[in-house]
Amino acid sequence: MYWFLNWISSGIVLHHLAFGILLLAFLQLSYPAYAAFKKRRSAYGIVFNRETDIPEALVSVSLRDLHGRIVRTAVTDNDGKYKILAPKGEYFVEARKQGFVFPSTLVGKQAEHHIFDNILPSTHIVIKDYGVMTKNIPIDPVDGQGNNSRWFWRLRLPKGFQYFLGFLGPVIAFSVLNVWFWRSPVAWVLFLVYFIHVIDRVASFKPPEPPYGVIRDAVHKQPIEKAIVRVFDSRFNKLLETQITSRKGRYAFVVNRGQYRIRIEKTGYKTVVINYPKVTTDMFLLAKNVVLKPLGMHPTDA
Repeated sequence: MYWFLNWISSGIVLHHLAFGILLLAFLQLSYPAYAAFKKRRSAYGIVFNRETDIPEALVSVSLRDLHGRIVRTAVTDNDGKYKILAPKGEYFVEARKQGFVFPSTLVGKQAEHHIFDNILPSTHIVIKDYGVMTKNIPIDPVDGQGNNSRWFWRLRLPKGFQYFLGFLGPVIAFSVLNVWFWRSPVAWVLFLVYFIHVIDRVASFKPPEPPYGVIRDAVHKQPIEKAIVRVFDSRFNKLLETQITSRKGRYAFVVNRGQYRIRIEKTGYKTVVINYPKVTTDMFLLAKNVVLKPLGMHPTDA
């Protein structure tokens, strides 16, 4: 107890606190570039506060057709992510949250300095194929609205510098640890927690599956156009949606928790049924590459 009180009363506490703040700054100041990198390799879009670069939760994202009818709607999660199916066509996009406006008026002025790419600058969008819309959507706060509690997000660091902090931060942190805190168990614990977060980020950089499935011919390996793909609610045997594959053979469904069945049909080919007996998350992507065998093809032929 005496050692602990002596440690508290000394300046060592402030030194450790400064070291912990340094590690936290490395993580947080490099996070926007990390999130943008991860997003480019994932099947979702991000809605973010254009002034602070903070992703915004509970934003309603809708697609309206040219007649003004809503055809798809999704709500962003706690990380500002949304997943919305975008069938082929021309649409108007809406992003709604109290205290914000869309489209952003700041994108045209500062887009070249922004960490996010693939930005949706206006309400108009043309979808050329099936898949998940992955546009990043900036929204402008009105009268200082939005999540401003983490003030360091307001620092608009260049993307290259953010990557520098993200990948070389552990080297810098270990150098500081080696020079000033080599014999400090507390500093080692702080560094290990920070290093685990960095490793977790690096491990997540693996490329995921694309945000669509492709149907191909078993003989020629070419995409099959105009195959009929239907998704059913397995519990009630209810048809939920029907899609016709594009020239590239693509299809995709976004569903919430439940039990589903996909049925794929094409004249001259054997029907394929894919079961999803337990979907445990919302905004789940039903999209799997499928090979259709021509009628009369022997099961052992490929």
